[in-house]
Order: sequence, then structure tokens, then C-alpha cells
Amino acid sequence: MTQSVPPIRSLLAGVTKDDIRRDPFPHVVIRDALPRDLYDALSASMPTAEYIGTRIGKEITSNERYNYMSEHILQDEAMARVWKDFVTYHASPEFYAEFLDLFQEDLLANLPDAEKQCGPLRELRVGRRNRDGFETHDILMDCTAVINSAVTGRPSAYRGPHVDKPHKLFGGLFYMRQTQDDADGGDLVLYKYREGAHKFTTSASEYGDNRFDIDPKYVEEVTTVPYRSNTLVMYPINPLALHGVSVRSLTPHQRRFVALVGDLQNPLFDLAL
Repeated sequence: MTQSVPPIRSLLAGVTKDDIRRDPFPHVVIRDALPRDLYDALSASMPTAEYIGTRIGKEITSNERYNYMSEHILQDEAMARVWKDFVTYHASPEFYAEFLDLFQEDLLANLPDAEKQCGPLRELRVGRRNRDGFETHDILMDCTAVINSAVTGRPSAYRGPHVDKPHKLFGGLFYMRQTQDDADGGDLVLYKYREGAHKFTTSASEYGDNRFDIDPKYVEEVTTVPYRSNTLVMYPINPLALHGVSVRSLTPHQRRFVALVGDLQNPLFDLAL
């Protein structure tokens, strides 16, 4: 008998501008973002670090990140139908429109020249990363199943304070913590700049691009969003959107989440400060 697939519901369904928090930068934190039956179906069939690592050719090491992008999921016959439907919607023009309904005013308030650089936000041609290209599309969406592997050897943080790449329009994290995960840490920390000069550093990353990290001495913690199951964090990207991941304790458990992104061809701001 074919197992029924729960209907897909947007992570932003029912989220309004009243939910936006603006300290230290505009973002939403939504608990119980999905109905329980849909969340449980996704959680039960989420790939592991070992599964992803085998398919993308990446060795398993301590507290490393393993990405299974929407195109990987859609082309994998073994992946559950609920995942295929979920990533298809959350990398679609419809989801992009939901993001704009929620955050367009805040995005343009922090990046007033954005539409001069990339064109009217409502008119951008939406494609999917690893399927489409910038020759025919203006923004490439993705909805990626992500695992941070078990922490061995010593406690560690996957990544400290940083701003996401300036060619990304938004970032989203949907946490899928397992019930048995009793590790400490792995929370999302939001920062603001300390007074005075500060400087970003760039370093090579697995994506063949630059990542923009900032020494902790230049920032101070404002708030922490706990790593909890069925919790969405989403925000427009700008130079103020400083965030990082807190240190995780030694643990055999994997840290699981979905990453939501929208890539532009060119950066919207300069972090060479």
C-alpha cells in the first residue's frame, strides 16, 4: 500500500509582519512552523550525514556540514515524496513571493539601493539552484537538507560570527532537532557590532566562494535562538545580519536543519570594511 503524503504547507504560512523582531536585525523565529504530521514525516525520512556524504563524496569528520540540495533530493529515487514536494515548494516563485510579502520593506530599509542593483524585487525571474542559471533567471532559490555531523574529540562551533555572502537575498534555517539529541549548544547566536572599527576576513570555502567572518572581539551577543525542533528562523541578508553557531558539546547526535536561500548573480553590498 502506498503511504499517504501529508499536504505541503509553507513554512511562512500564517507568519505576519507582527512576528518580525528587529533587534539586532530583522528576523522571525517561528515555533511549530509546520503541522505535526508534516513535520514528523519529514523528520522520519531526513537523510543522515553518512547518507549525504556517500552521495556527494565527502568524508565524515567531526562537526562538519553536509548539504543535500534540492536538486540532489529531487533526483534521488530513494528520497521520500514528502521531501521532494517540500523542497519544490520552498524553492519556488510562490515561496519567494511569501518572503517579499513579509520582509520587502525591511530589506529595502537596510539596502535602499537593492532594486537599482538587481531590478524590482517583485519582477525577478525565479529559478532553482543547480537546475537554472543566471542567463535566464535573476534569483536562484534552494531548499537544502543539512546535517552537522557528530562532535568528536573536543567541543566545537561549526561557525562563529559572520554575515552571509552579499549575493544572497535572504537566509532561512528550519531546525529539525531529534528527540534523543541531548547535546548542549548548537544554538543560533545573533550579534551586533561593538563601537569602533571592525574588519571582516575572507577565507576559501567548500563552495568555491568567499565567506565573510568577523573576529568575535568586534561583536557582542544580543540574543540566542535555541536549536529546537520544528522551529524556523528567517531574515533578509544585509551587513547588520551578524550571526553564528554556539559551541556544541561532544555528542554522537547529528544537528539537523533545512537551509533556505536565494542567490543573486551580483552582491548587494560590500563587506570589505
